[in-house]
Amino acid sequence: MRTNLRITAAATTALIAALSLSACGSDSGSKGSDKAAASPSASAPATSATDGGRQSASTGGDTAGTTGGTGGTSGGTGGSGSTSGGHSTAKPAKSTGKASGGQSGSGSGSGSGKHVTCTGSTIKLTATPVSRPINHVLLTATNTGKTTCDAYNAPAVKFSNAQSPIAVDKDTIPQAVVSIAPGQSAYAMVRTQGEPDGTDPYMTSQVVVYFVGAVDNGSVGRSAYASLSKPVGVVDAQAMATYWQSDLGAISAW
Repeated sequence: MRTNLRITAAATTALIAALSLSACGSDSGSKGSDKAAASPSASAPATSATDGGRQSASTGGDTAGTTGGTGGTSGGTGGSGSTSGGHSTAKPAKSTGKASGGQSGSGSGSGSGKHVTCTGSTIKLTATPVSRPINHVLLTATNTGKTTCDAYNAPAVKFSNAQSPIAVDKDTIPQAVVSIAPGQSAYAMVRTQGEPDGTDPYMTSQVVVYFVGAVDNGSVGRSAYASLSKPVGVVDAQAMATYWQSDLGAISAW
């Protein structure tokens, strides 16, 4: 009886010892596995959560910096771009009011501004006999005012007490209205007589010019007078005038 009890006790003790050894082995294996998992691999360096966050932030900053660089390039057209702290900012370009190429947007030149019709109020008239062609007088109208004036059509020319202005040569119509800027001049040529036909010319040393409007329906404003340096012979029926010209060369051989 005692022998059986001893055997049973011994068996129980052996069982407990076996269970204890098994438990210790499991704990050691678990700890070994944990250490292996925690140990960094030689081929793949461990990255901590902090380093990973910095890397992500760095990648994001690089991306934002690239975007900022694009914004800077775009700034050449619409403004200036800059990169700061991984953020892209674009400053709006200031308006200079100038056209591209450095040219100003405001218009200039003799074609701009207000024009008035030329009259004797602002025109100084001179009359000069020329040697060639013979029996011709050059009229020069100089703008003494402060505003550009337009010399429409042809001058209405009269010598002495002639009843009406002399004829006009329609073949001398200019391509555009003659505008006379302040200090500048326009020109017209006058033939005082033609081929002799038995009519005696009368002598005069003065000429009067009337200015006409855009529609050529009569004179406008004051007339202008000029004295000749020497008397010229005039036959009203043969006399003729050209249209106003901005280029003297257009009528120098008329």
